[in-house]
Amino acid sequence: MNLHLLRIFVKVVDAQSFSRAAEALDITQPAVSKAVRELEAQLETVLLDRRGKSFRPTQSGQALYDYGRSILALEREATETLRAYSSLDRGRLTIGASTTIATYWMPPFLVDFHARHPRLDLQVVAGNTRQIADLLLDCRVDVALVEGEVDDTRLQRRIWRREEMVIVAPRDLDLSSDDRFRPADLAQHTWIVRERGSGSRTATDRVLDELGLTPARTMEVGSNEAIVQSVAAGGGLGLVPRICARDQLALGRVRRLHPGGAAIQRTLYRIRLPERPLGPAALAFEALIAAPRPDEDQIAEAP
Repeated sequence: MNLHLLRIFVKVVDAQSFSRAAEALDITQPAVSKAVRELEAQLETVLLDRRGKSFRPTQSGQALYDYGRSILALEREATETLRAYSSLDRGRLTIGASTTIATYWMPPFLVDFHARHPRLDLQVVAGNTRQIADLLLDCRVDVALVEGEVDDTRLQRRIWRREEMVIVAPRDLDLSSDDRFRPADLAQHTWIVRERGSGSRTATDRVLDELGLTPARTMEVGSNEAIVQSVAAGGGLGLVPRICARDQLALGRVRRLHPGGAAIQRTLYRIRLPERPLGPAALAFEALIAAPRPDEDQIAEAP
């Protein structure tokens, strides 16, 4: 059934006049008459009992009019709902983020986004880089931010941020007063590391390899926070994003070691499924996180 013809028929019955219906629809009266005749031909039934210049719906016409009003009301509701989603007045946005990003980087963006679009429901799913990539591949998250490189040809990777990483040690570790060291000095210590599949573990393995340092022992834990706390408890050394260690450094519970040379950095990425179009909410959030924040230097700063 043609909704355009149905809309004209309903308006004719509502207005009880072809001319008034034409005026309301901003079309000509002959076009209204032709539309009703075409609808009757399509449905193979008489819809209006015409009596000179007046008419009344037949039984079929009355039934179609009743259904037509409901159908057109649903059409309007569907249109308004879709417009609400497009204008971000309703809906849900699910963000997948590696653990450190979800814990330290996301909160200011989430608060900002919620203030702009308070009717949207926000959900953040945290995991390691591989887990977030799998969630994106399964279309279970709308936006994905990870700390490590993803070797998957199905995914598109874009640089999002760069963050500094630091080596932390217990306060009572016996080193020179300026906290500088030779890599060989640390080989005999236990290193506390993240699980394989996490961006932090990949960065740690890379840095240790660049330093030519092979730890005698490693202890594997599930988060960067656990690394910092284990270091503070005297469990060994760790390499973590600077943002994760700032509070414990400020409190003096751990100390930072300086390997010399350039600062240790890693890259944070946005990943996408190229063939999957982004909805309005995801596009708006990606636009928000793409813009530099004036407080980012302060967020990442530590003693």
